[in-house]
Amino acid sequence: MKVDTNSLISFIILWGLPTFMIVRTYLKMDYNDKRIAINDFRTHRFIFTTGFIILGAFFIHLGLLLNLNILKLIGFVFFTLGGFLSTLNKWNKSKNKSVLVKKIFTYTLIGITTFFLILLGFYYLIIRVGQGEFFQYDNGVTIEVYNSSKQEITDLNFFFSFYSNYDVLQDLGDIDKLEPGETTSIYSPHIIGTGNDRSLYFQYPIKKSEKQVDSLAYVASNKPSKVVVIIEITGTDNNGKLLFRAKGYEDVHGQFEYDLTNARE
Repeated sequence: MKVDTNSLISFIILWGLPTFMIVRTYLKMDYNDKRIAINDFRTHRFIFTTGFIILGAFFIHLGLLLNLNILKLIGFVFFTLGGFLSTLNKWNKSKNKSVLVKKIFTYTLIGITTFFLILLGFYYLIIRVGQGEFFQYDNGVTIEVYNSSKQEITDLNFFFSFYSNYDVLQDLGDIDKLEPGETTSIYSPHIIGTGNDRSLYFQYPIKKSEKQVDSLAYVASNKPSKVVVIIEITGTDNNGKLLFRAKGYEDVHGQFEYDLTNARE
């Protein structure tokens, strides 16, 4: 998956350098110190406190790097749970608590954990239902084109732009030629954040010196994470403009579908 180079470098430095130093220190320890360190890392107290905090921070940073909300949510759950358990652990050490109090906190912990798991499940379900058939596609921009006409389609160019000027904000690629019955696709894992109220367009020649620009999807989000467009080209009208139907998904308004297979003006 393509990511921003600066973000990747900071991620490697932030997580790689401490990991290297820890491993280096561990390798220098004698046998007894290594056993003590391993036993400390294996304790439930470490795993559910410091371990959860570190794991949560890692998932949050990874989610920011890859622009995946599900990783950010998982990281937030682990980080919050680790912080809560760390506070509880310190508080529990400061005083001798009764068995009843400990049971209450145990059940509270189980309840909180269950709540977050249910919340995570609902989050996944909402995304799954909202995206429908387009859930299977990766984040980024996916364009699939099927030529169901009986003629060859040539020189299709796809790009993001604003309606007012059609200046190319991000060139997504070209389809040089599409034979009758042929299907092809274009995929870009990265969507450049160039402002909201833009659209995904495709451009093609209609005459020797003229080109037509058609809108495929309106993208309202300033930083969209996923845009999918499935196009079926059925032919051309008398002016050479493509007749097609399209369906797809984008982050803000969800699924969409429209039909331009009738004669165009």
